[in-house]
Amino acid sequence: MSLGLEHGVNRLAPYSSDWPVKYESESQRIRADCGDISLAIEHVGSTSVPNMVAKPIVDIAIGVAILGNADKLIPGMESIGYDYPGDVGIPDDRIFGRDPGFRKFLVHVVVFESARWNDYINFRDSLREDVNIAAEYERLKTKIVEEHPEGRGKYAELKSGFINKVLENRQ
Repeated sequence: MSLGLEHGVNRLAPYSSDWPVKYESESQRIRADCGDISLAIEHVGSTSVPNMVAKPIVDIAIGVAILGNADKLIPGMESIGYDYPGDVGIPDDRIFGRDPGFRKFLVHVVVFESARWNDYINFRDSLREDVNIAAEYERLKTKIVEEHPEGRGKYAELKSGFINKVLENRQ
């Protein structure tokens, strides 16, 4: 399955073994231009979970020392094709997107080892480690997309209760 999703559209794609390859390639590009600011870079989100259906957008988490360092990433990220809308209202998270109108990559800049960072890693690891949690999450996402084929904000909102439950049970 090819990578990319039209603006505002919710669509799931079957897992592709190409997604981790795309992540590796993109993370190398990011490290080359922004490596001195980032403390860690991780593949997160459903494309990082083998055999899981996902929106065909690779989510990448960059851990930084302080959230203000997101601004220091702007020149390097812009040089490799990312746009940065600034604070879009997601607490403790700054997002860069590549390929506007047909997103292929979203980069979440968060404080390394903060609660936000740990949530990204812990949720991903829960999905990788427990096939029952992964299957339940997949069913939920499929239902949401069927009921709300447009509006990514609604998609994220309707998944949040499940994500929070998984994170609470992991502690």
